[in-house]
Amino acid sequence: MLPENWEALQTFLKCATQWRHAGMEGVRTGLDYPSVDAVMRITGVKDPSDTFWRLQLIENGALEAMADKRDS
Repeated sequence: MLPENWEALQTFLKCATQWRHAGMEGVRTGLDYPSVDAVMRITGVKDPSDTFWRLQLIENGALEAMADKRDS
């Protein structure tokens, strides 16, 4: 883990209950960004723009991993 990604990872983990779901199977489609913004404000993220960009990279990786798990 690169130190510059630590705050984004911590924010991602704090948003674990903030996924949006779709369809009858409840497939996760991504994080609820207004909730992510609230988490960043409440926890005092130093650079929200940079953290959000990094969090989206983590989110995309998580979505890919969940899709792979569903497809296997």
